[in-house]
Amino acid sequence: MPRKPTKVGESRQTLTIGNLNIPVQIITEMGRNNTRAAITNRALIIRLPHFLNGSERIDHIAKMLQWARDTHQQKPAAFAYFAKVPDSGQYQFRIREVDYRISVEAHDLGFHRVVPTAPAELLVTVNPEDGRVDGGKMLTKLLAKHFGEVFLPSVAERVAELNEQHFRRPVNEVKMSDTYSRWGSCSHRGNINLATRLLLAPQEVLDAVIIHELAHLVEANHSARFWAQVERALPNYREYDEWLRAHGKKLLFKPTPI
Repeated sequence: MPRKPTKVGESRQTLTIGNLNIPVQIITEMGRNNTRAAITNRALIIRLPHFLNGSERIDHIAKMLQWARDTHQQKPAAFAYFAKVPDSGQYQFRIREVDYRISVEAHDLGFHRVVPTAPAELLVTVNPEDGRVDGGKMLTKLLAKHFGEVFLPSVAERVAELNEQHFRRPVNEVKMSDTYSRWGSCSHRGNINLATRLLLAPQEVLDAVIIHELAHLVEANHSARFWAQVERALPNYREYDEWLRAHGKKLLFKPTPI
C-alpha cells in the first residue's frame, strides 16, 4: 500500500476574486507526485510535490489559482462560504423546516451573541472590529453554535432511539460541533460527536450519519464487519452517503438577506 504524503512545508496567501478574499493554504508534501487543489469551507488548499524547484512551484501555484478563478466562474456556489455577510441588516434562514427571521446589529462591545426575540426570530449582535474573523464568518459561527445548542436535545433523543432500535450499546454523551473535517465521530468511551451542519440536511441523512457512528460502538473500524452493521440497520445507506458527497459543501449557516 502506498504511503500517505507527508507535509514538509506550508505557506499562506490570499486570492481575490471579485469581492471575495479567499485564504490560500499551500502545502508541500513528501511522497506526492502531482499538484492538486481543493476548495474547502475554510480555504483553497494547494498541495505540491516537494521536488519542485522555485520556478516550477510558481508555475504550478499560478495554474491552481487560475483553476480556482475558472471554477468560481463556472460554479460560484462552491465559494459561497467566503462571501462576506454585511454586519447589519435583516436576514432569513431555514433550518429543520422552520423559517427564521434574523436581525443583525453591529456594536462596539467586546462580545458577540444570539438572542431569541420570538419563536422564530433572532437578534444577532456582532462586533465588526473583532480582528479574529470578519463579520460574515462570525455570523455563521454564531448561528451554528446557537442552533447546535437548540437542537441538541432532539438530536440526542434521536441517537437514543436509533441505538435502541438497532444496536443497544451504551452511549455516554452526544455533542454537536461546528466542524468541517468530518460529519461525525465516535470515541471508545461511547461519545458521539456530530457536525452541526447536519441540521441543514434532510432528517434521513442525519439518521444515516448517526447510524454510522453508532455502528462504531460495535466495530471501531471501517472493516467489512462494520459496514455489515451499517447495512443491517440501514440497507440503503449508500444513497445518503452519496447525498452528502453531492450536497455537503452547500450545508452552511449562511442567512439570506431580506
